[in-house]
Amino acid sequence: MRQLFMFLLISVILFAIAMYFILRSQTASAKLLNFITPSSAYTLEKNFIVGPSERDRVDFYFSKNDDSKNRPIIVFVHGGGWWAGDKSMYKFVAEGLAREGFDVAVPNYRLYPEVKYPEFLKDNARAIAAVNKRFPERYQVLMGHSAGAYNVLGMVFKPEFLQEHGVEPCFTVKGVVSLAGPTGFLPADSEPTTIIFPEKLQGSDSYYFGPDVDVPPLFLINGKEDTSVNYQNSVKLGEKVGADVAKVKIYDGMNHADPVVHFSSYGFLEGPTKADVIEFINALPGDDGDGFCR
Repeated sequence: MRQLFMFLLISVILFAIAMYFILRSQTASAKLLNFITPSSAYTLEKNFIVGPSERDRVDFYFSKNDDSKNRPIIVFVHGGGWWAGDKSMYKFVAEGLAREGFDVAVPNYRLYPEVKYPEFLKDNARAIAAVNKRFPERYQVLMGHSAGAYNVLGMVFKPEFLQEHGVEPCFTVKGVVSLAGPTGFLPADSEPTTIIFPEKLQGSDSYYFGPDVDVPPLFLINGKEDTSVNYQNSVKLGEKVGADVAKVKIYDGMNHADPVVHFSSYGFLEGPTKADVIEFINALPGDDGDGFCR
């Protein structure tokens, strides 16, 4: 019996270690996490149509927490470098947030080579406007990882995309959470990014060099060990907009995938990211009639 117990204990430890290293890869982590993630915390509505393209679809994860209707809807936009990724990869993120009492909308958007900048921003704006039309009494918090973080930041730094659909971001978006977002501080110098962005994230497609606009509260997150999107992207953008608008947090030891992996409900995978994001959302100011932008 003792030998069997030791065998099982060692097996569990080895499995946990293997899981940890597998989950350091973004694609592998999403597939594996979705496989092991339960579905008991939410009710799923798939493929809500928001536009003419096959990728103009949104998945809704409605929390079974009765208080969710009194909270903003979180719109989570997937990453993938603007040429890969899909909303189906992020069940584990939506489940982790639904378990905390938030309704979550996860949209798709068109990808390269079908489209280039700024078409994916237009797609996300169309999806966010559709969510707003369906739930006009609910505010939104926009959150994205990697390319998706760039996209959600674009909804407030380039408000014209939402305004085209009759949505004023300053009165609809309570806050924006960027998980490892490439924002233009470092030039993009490899394909296909140089093709997708004609100005290589250093001109009108950068959030550093465009016109200054008022934006709602931002939470800019990066891992210090991120070799895909240097953490200085968050630091420099935070410096530009100021500490009264942007909260910046750089986590030691985290890579590119970690900030989003840590939204999993599995205890041994959870890191500080989810708790910090929820704290940020819960602390967002209420509506005083003047909007949320600063």
